[in-house]
Amino acid sequence: MPPIGISLFRGLQNMQGTAGLERRLRRGVEDGTEHPTRGGERLGKGLAKRPEGALAWIQLKNSDGLEKILGLVEHLRADHEDLTVLITTTHHDGTPPEGPDFIHQYAPYSAYAPVTAFLDHWCPDVLLWMDDKLDVTLLPAVFDRGIPAHWVNAHLPEEVQSQWRWLPGSIKSLINGFDTVLAENDEAARELRKFGASKDRIVMSGPLQVQVVPPNCNMSERDAIAATLAARPVWLASGVCEIEEKALLDAHKQLVRKSHRLLLIIEPREADRGPALAAALEADGWGVACRSRDEEPTPDIQVFIADQEGESGLWMRLAPITYAGGSMGVGTELNPLQPAALGSVVLFGPKVNGFFESYRRLETAGAATRISDGDSLTKAVEHLLSPEEAAKMAMAAWDVTTSGAEVSDLLRGKLTDALQGRRT
Repeated sequence: MPPIGISLFRGLQNMQGTAGLERRLRRGVEDGTEHPTRGGERLGKGLAKRPEGALAWIQLKNSDGLEKILGLVEHLRADHEDLTVLITTTHHDGTPPEGPDFIHQYAPYSAYAPVTAFLDHWCPDVLLWMDDKLDVTLLPAVFDRGIPAHWVNAHLPEEVQSQWRWLPGSIKSLINGFDTVLAENDEAARELRKFGASKDRIVMSGPLQVQVVPPNCNMSERDAIAATLAARPVWLASGVCEIEEKALLDAHKQLVRKSHRLLLIIEPREADRGPALAAALEADGWGVACRSRDEEPTPDIQVFIADQEGESGLWMRLAPITYAGGSMGVGTELNPLQPAALGSVVLFGPKVNGFFESYRRLETAGAATRISDGDSLTKAVEHLLSPEEAAKMAMAAWDVTTSGAEVSDLLRGKLTDALQGRRT
């Protein structure tokens, strides 16, 4: 039985009733804090169909946290092929998260009816709570059902602490409902213990960092192309949009004057752009080979058009320098941790779309370089043609892409344990 503080607070939440929650939803839709057509999910209505099999549930505060967990989601689904991942967010902040590897829903309001409807519908096998606000109705309902629950990046912001101080003992009960509390840092662990968290539940794991699963490739083909290149210097422009092509080629023209054997690999964003691009470059006097024409980057080739889909991992493994295509144009689609994890230094322009945190981490660590135009791109590539500079930055990239892996591995183990418990 929860302490009086929790029971009182839950009672106040539940007193809103259905009519009160519906009024709250209407106000939220009007002021933009609730989704205009999916707000019913907050009432436990209109939920997406639950697939059969195991389901892992991840709760985020809002979509800002999505980038941090996409790599973890890939790992979880790679470990368990039949696994469904449900991501819930409490706050609507413009665009609902979407992707091929998960289902998104808005979390239910903190009241008995929507919480019960939500849990009855989804029947999650494990919960990874990645929200700094602890829901006093939803979480106890999770604990009552015996669903394994783990609080990730656990910490108590000052405003949360001040709210809980007037409910002695309540936070202790809530925190200790989690099977594991993965403290974000030493200070967070101290604060959690101050509020009564059991020592045997706290793990000083550090924060979960953005993880990535690098794209695969045929390694025998990679070795064969590497032999053809014969240690030529190579740089890759991955996911290039058409309006960037001139800047890239102007940069390459400057670079080959100093490094005559330098090869530029262009991976167009639209693969069917390859033949037209190859023809245009040949008309301008470039030595060009095109993947879709089954050609190879022989010594006389200055620009290689990699216009076959699904081969990014091959080119990233061959090029020690990768430019994030689109970042000087319409916006990049490249997750920079992919080339970084494969030993390729990343260059990027101002438009990084949904990968801001990953680019920021790499740049801060000295593992990526921000450029603004063709001239700065030329200078950055020229600087990195020094093997010592490229190796130094590649080592920094390795540190970034492997940090936080312990937390990811721990969570993968927790999920495996929960699914094994489900089958027994």
